[in-house]
Amino acid sequence: MKNTFRLVQLSAVIAAVLAAASTQAAMTDIRWSPSDTFDSILIVAPGKSAEVCGEIDPRYPVQWKYAADGPLNFNIHRHSGDTVIHANKSMMTREERGTLSPTFKFEWCWMWTNESATDVSVRVDLKR
Repeated sequence: MKNTFRLVQLSAVIAAVLAAASTQAAMTDIRWSPSDTFDSILIVAPGKSAEVCGEIDPRYPVQWKYAADGPLNFNIHRHSGDTVIHANKSMMTREERGTLSPTFKFEWCWMWTNESATDVSVRVDLKR
């Protein structure tokens, strides 16, 4: 009986870990080109997120824009311990542009979440 109980507990732990892993965002590292640009096309699956992340130096503000073929939730954020700090946040948008001018050097992430029932393609362009 004890072994059956432990097996049930272990199964619950494995299920929780797999569920957490399946909700995490697909992350792409920002790799700057020689001309200080980064561009990528991401496919965001239904119920999933995708993000591009990299260290942003305050001496080099980043001009950013994206265009998607469907509505997405969008944000630019960084982490400070357990706290998430947002520089920008919008809901159900297809395109947006702006400039990120951070005060300090941190890793920043541009993130899109798809609440629709179909894949959404998003093109992101960054220039510092």
